[in-house]
This record gives sequence, C-alpha cells and structure tokens, in this order.
Amino acid sequence: MSAWLAQIAVSPHCTRIWSRGLLNAQSVHRDLMRLAEDNLGEQPRKTAGMLWRAEDSPHGLQLLVQMSTPPNLERLQPDLAITARQRDLTPLLDRLHTGMHVRYRISANATKRHGNSAPDKKGKLANLRGEAAEEWWFRRAEQSGLRCTTVHTTSLPDVCGTANAKRQHHAVRHAVTRFEGTGIVTYPELLHTAVREGIGRARTYGCGLLSLGPI
Repeated sequence: MSAWLAQIAVSPHCTRIWSRGLLNAQSVHRDLMRLAEDNLGEQPRKTAGMLWRAEDSPHGLQLLVQMSTPPNLERLQPDLAITARQRDLTPLLDRLHTGMHVRYRISANATKRHGNSAPDKKGKLANLRGEAAEEWWFRRAEQSGLRCTTVHTTSLPDVCGTANAKRQHHAVRHAVTRFEGTGIVTYPELLHTAVREGIGRARTYGCGLLSLGPI
C-alpha cells in the first residue's frame, strides 16, 4: 500500500478553521476530506488512509496531509491554501530496515483510561501531559517498531470540535503533545503500519501522523 503526503500552506484569511482562538479540527478535517475520493463508505477517513497535522512554519500555518492515494489538490477550497504540493512517501517507507537511525515527529493525543482508583471516572479517558505523556509516547513508539533514543516534548494548544453521541452534539477538546527526536527502527513492518494508520486517538482531529526521515 502506498502513502502520499501533501503540504498545504494555509491562507491567513481563512478564518473558518478557527474557533475561539483554537484550531477547529473538525472544520479542517472536512476541508481535507475533499482531497479523497467520494463514496468511501461508513469510515471514509480510515478508507482513505487520511491523517493530518497542523504545524507553524516561517510562512504561517502549514497542514501536512497523508493519504493512501494521491490527494486531489484541485479539490481544495480556494480560500484555504496559498500553495499546495505533494510527494510519494512509499520509497522512504520501503527503505526502512532494522537498525536504521531516523528522525521522527508526531503530534499525538496521549490518553489513558481511569481505573479502580477513581470509581466515579472508571473507564473514562484522561488526557496525559508532561512526563506522563512522554512515558506514553516511549511505550507506544516501542510497540510501533521504533526505539526512541532522544525525545523533545512540546505541549500544544488543544484542538476543538463537535462530537455526535446518541444524536446529541456536544463540544469536545483534545490535548495535543508534539514529540520529536531520534530513534532506531526495531520492527520495520510494525513501523510501516504505524505510519500508514497513525498512533493514538483523535486522528480525525489532527493527531497521530508520524513523520520519519533518515539520519
């Protein structure tokens, strides 16, 4: 399965992707899903292999969008992008091998479920920050075929959106932490899967896209 990455420089005049000073991840997701084919079934994001991440760049906000097929950049909303380009990630992924040293970056929603120590919250998700988030990342990276040798963590602004549960809409916010550093590939097949499918929760909200580069 192939993987494609689009880099989109967002226009500063596109205001609909913001809500009360926070990135409205749901609005961004709707815009980016236009890059995929139509009629993708009940799980269109998963079927399209779509993951995305928002990053600050010297020229403003940038969106990185990964899909399993080439994104149709001609379908971008005209007010969203200043520039957009894409490239095939498949050659890079095919070169991954055991023992390879790589750079990595990911913005992730680190979470855990409350246990018996909090009976009133048992089973509910809790956002992790700081050292707890870093421990979460080391564990998830190892499970995904990457042994981290260095890590730098940055707490990012929450992302917001609207969830639909039992036909009732309610606002949601997800904590986001950026992890970046260096690591060693331990299981290439697992790492392929992690790159293509994402890591952690809130993937619709711009979390989980793992970027790799050889050192």
